[in-house]
Amino acid sequence: MRVYCHFCDLGQVNSYLVTREDGCSDALIIDPAGLDNDLIGIIERHSLDIRGILVTHSHFQHVRDMGKYQKIYPCPVYAWNREILGVETVQLKETKGFGIEGFKVDILHVPGHSDDSLVYVIGQSIFTGDCLQAGRLSTATGYQNSAILARGVTRKIFSYDDNHLIFPGHGSPSKVRIEKMFNHDLLETSVSQSEELFQNDAHPFGKA
Repeated sequence: MRVYCHFCDLGQVNSYLVTREDGCSDALIIDPAGLDNDLIGIIERHSLDIRGILVTHSHFQHVRDMGKYQKIYPCPVYAWNREILGVETVQLKETKGFGIEGFKVDILHVPGHSDDSLVYVIGQSIFTGDCLQAGRLSTATGYQNSAILARGVTRKIFSYDDNHLIFPGHGSPSKVRIEKMFNHDLLETSVSQSEELFQNDAHPFGKA
């Protein structure tokens, strides 16, 4: 599998073109944030067939060019929500090994930043949308949503091998191992939870 990262200036958003390496021309788009001549050139130069669009979440900057994609490369759209920008989708639930045009996709529901946030695992690549970025978590409204997001990342995304690559909706790629060791927001969350546990236990190490 090969992954092409496409950066969209408007919104500072990443979208991804995912292709197979078995001679098949089938390809997927992760987040239809922007479609320009550079990306069209890659698609046409390699004679690729866009067979599906996978949406990590429906915030506008990540799906802004959905209509343009549908006009040039009409194909099914896969997402948590039933409809995005007037386009009916194939609704997804959390599952492992979901088949999309020859691609095996693990689908993880990781809410917190948004209720509809999905993470896609294809081969050794994890497309995290706005759930997890290099060195930080995305924003979440309120303490509860922040905790839900942190728990989803650690229990679901971090269950994959340390060498899995992370391709976020914003910023540079990373690896599972790097985020386990250095993600500032997750380290802060761990420290905060430890402090709360200590404060809620009058004798954390037993009675004197």
